[in-house]
Amino acid sequence: MGKISIFIVISAISVAVAAGGWFLVKKTRGPSAEVPIRIFESTGPNQWEIVKKLTGRDILTEEGVRLEPVHSVSGGGGGTTALQALLANNVDVAGSAWPAWVNIVAGGGKIKAVLGTSVSTKNNKSGKSGLLVLEGSSVHTIKDLVGKRIAVNVLGAEADYVIREYLKQNGLSIDQVQLVVVPGENQQQMLRSKQVDAAAWTSTGGAQWDMTVEKGGVREIPGTKNFDVKGETVFFGTGFRNDFIAQHPDTVRKYVRASDAARRLVYDEFQKDPERVKKAYADIAIEKGGNPLLARYYEGSSWTPKFPFIADKDIQWWIDRFSANGQLKPGQIKPSDVYTNEFNPKYKKN
Repeated sequence: MGKISIFIVISAISVAVAAGGWFLVKKTRGPSAEVPIRIFESTGPNQWEIVKKLTGRDILTEEGVRLEPVHSVSGGGGGTTALQALLANNVDVAGSAWPAWVNIVAGGGKIKAVLGTSVSTKNNKSGKSGLLVLEGSSVHTIKDLVGKRIAVNVLGAEADYVIREYLKQNGLSIDQVQLVVVPGENQQQMLRSKQVDAAAWTSTGGAQWDMTVEKGGVREIPGTKNFDVKGETVFFGTGFRNDFIAQHPDTVRKYVRASDAARRLVYDEFQKDPERVKKAYADIAIEKGGNPLLARYYEGSSWTPKFPFIADKDIQWWIDRFSANGQLKPGQIKPSDVYTNEFNPKYKKN
């Protein structure tokens, strides 16, 4: 592990997380024809809400899915924290980029991804991401990052390992930079105040990255996009614990079907009228007490018209990297230990 310092946000939330505490507000499960799926309450508009606002359709009800929101005041942590909550049986479904999945499964964690939920291509939102530095920075290439401080949203996840990989591809190591953990919403401030030299966010774009670029005074370091490092790939998966899948396969199948239907509808609506979709996002954000200004940067879906399934290559890429640096033993796990497409109704096994 390289020289890493952690930017501590002093708050009750951070203290709770540091202590390993999870504070969850759970609804009592009652009798129902559908098995409730405990899921973290979305802080912003979710795909089912957007579909309902745009079309009037309640996809969850149509597919017979009952979600039971669980509120977490654990603060940041991204997908790694979400999967830890899944493993701890605090929720029934959660998602993350593949590094966290691979690490948990390799460590004996019984969880499995059942739906790929983001894809990185050259031209979609993830393809527009990258490492940002100030316009006047001395950093112009990856090699110039030696001795610099790079803000990431969390350690042990996508941004962390993508940075390691493009450093390695340029003859450098993680020991030659300093990773600083900063919540995504604070990274622009840290960059502009020169408390860090570069900001990576999750390495896959997002509203915070877009806002920073739009404000100006920054530039992207070539070769630091997620796509530059891995090519086109499904990079994020959503899934359940293995015991939940075994006990409630029909519930998992319905959830996957509802998720797939909703994301395709949002994607199609965005292609037809992006401003209408953004307005729906803003309206829902206001209703939920969220930030409607983020609607400006909403792009409907992190997908392509193909909506590719998770493939072995998406997971094997990470297994190979972790094996090469000694985190995994050769053959310790295989892609099928991490994911399955069997619950997606559109998947046809060859």
